[in-house]
Amino acid sequence: MPCNERRRRPSLPGGEHPSTPRCRTRKAQVMAQAASPRPGPGAIPGTAPDIKRANAAAVIGTMLEYYDFILYGLAASLVFAPLFFPGSDPFVGTLQSLGTFAVGFLLRPIGGVFFGRLGDRVGRKRVLIITMLLMGGATTAIGLLPTYAQVGALAPALLIVARMIQGLGASAEFGGATIVAIEFAPKGKRALFGSLPGAGMWAGSILATAVLTVMALLPDDQFLSWGWRLPFLLSIVLVGYGLWLRSGLPETPVYAELQEEQATKKSPIRSVLSGQRRAVLCVAAAAYGTASIGFFYQVFALNFASTTLGLNPRQALVGTLCGSTLALLTTPLFGALADRIGRRPVLIFGFTFSAVFSFGFFWFVNLVPGTPWLFWVAMGAAVGIGNSSIFATGGTFFAELFDAKHRFSGFGISREGANALGSALSPLIALQIFHVSNGSTMWLSLFVTAVAAVALLGVVLARETYRSSIDQQTSPEPDSVLT
Repeated sequence: MPCNERRRRPSLPGGEHPSTPRCRTRKAQVMAQAASPRPGPGAIPGTAPDIKRANAAAVIGTMLEYYDFILYGLAASLVFAPLFFPGSDPFVGTLQSLGTFAVGFLLRPIGGVFFGRLGDRVGRKRVLIITMLLMGGATTAIGLLPTYAQVGALAPALLIVARMIQGLGASAEFGGATIVAIEFAPKGKRALFGSLPGAGMWAGSILATAVLTVMALLPDDQFLSWGWRLPFLLSIVLVGYGLWLRSGLPETPVYAELQEEQATKKSPIRSVLSGQRRAVLCVAAAAYGTASIGFFYQVFALNFASTTLGLNPRQALVGTLCGSTLALLTTPLFGALADRIGRRPVLIFGFTFSAVFSFGFFWFVNLVPGTPWLFWVAMGAAVGIGNSSIFATGGTFFAELFDAKHRFSGFGISREGANALGSALSPLIALQIFHVSNGSTMWLSLFVTAVAAVALLGVVLARETYRSSIDQQTSPEPDSVLT
């Protein structure tokens, strides 16, 4: 009987056929598997050990990413100016050191396109191993760099190169980790599992802040001589553990099914730009607001506490530590909430809270200038509630807006360019606004409100995704539909 001939066969008790044609092809097997019942809408769960390893691999990667970036941002605000840009006016030196922080984001759009395409073509796992190596290697190299006093202008040049490699590696880390987490997630827990990379982000921030705070306890001459280097060198420990986790991780069930059905695209980027333009624009708007608000508090607010409120570096770092610690606790809670009520309500709350609280933040910290605990409480609310609710839900929401064949490419294209603009420019814009306005905080709050409004527009115009299928292979609705 021909392989493609279709006819009903009598079934024995238990649903077995009396005979199985030897000519049954692999394609027919895949079709039979696709037709079998699945647990929940689009859920393709992995085994329990794989799910645990996937979650750990996702957390350790974003932990390293934000350990690197927060550590660099803190060092740029506190110590890089005298080490790599000596002789400048204090304001100019800070601006230059924050400029090198911004340089790290220049390659993120390029990396988002390259690694996004690679993630849809060859798999999620391979990309995450590459990003781990790039990020960790660059961060370790920064800890070994000579200063301006040792090699002159070569020092800031080497710092910029290392920062760019760091940014290239980070371009696909958060997106890739989130995609792995949600593609392994069981039914009804995608946002909870997708929030774990966000939790890893806050864990990395806590670790970077804690290590730098301990090093800052050293006498100033020792801290500026060698103490600042140790936190960068310690990243190699995270790299080793992360590579061990990721090298033993299987491909996600969703991507494995795409490979089985030979449904991967040769040009996923072109398909995303032609078929899912609305999703790209909505994610870009939300990602820009997310990054701008996040780095406003993580970088600019730290500099504001030191230069305007009169707090010493250790007191300012404690504020960052308070915000990140509370966020680490609340991020999974916001993820679980998004599984119950949807992604958009949680994101709308987060951006709205951030806009409104930006006015209360500066009012509160200036009630008694120079009082550390006021800054600590304000950072706890800004980061532990506003930023946390956004980061907990945003990654899952962004990934779910794209179908399985284009998910990595869509995430990379839409998020990384906007994320680069928001992350790199937000501290610089805030610093310039504060300088030009002669220290007026109202304009800083209006800036935060404006970027939150852009993000809210993207969220409102995007479709809700928490009931959608994670393994869908076609865009669920045309670009012309807005809600």
